[in-house]
Amino acid sequence: MNYQRFFEDAIDQLHAERRYRVFADLERIVGKFPRAIWRSNGRAQEITVWCS
Repeated sequence: MNYQRFFEDAIDQLHAERRYRVFADLERIVGKFPRAIWRSNGRAQEITVWCS
């Protein structure tokens, strides 16, 4: 069994079903919970985190 191909196919299927999850990389701000910094496309934005 070609495990590499098996897992590539499984991930491709998740993409096709639009179920592949990408998690945001956030910077927590010490002393300002629940605020955090989110960076996207070279831009930083302060956000409120509503779940963990």
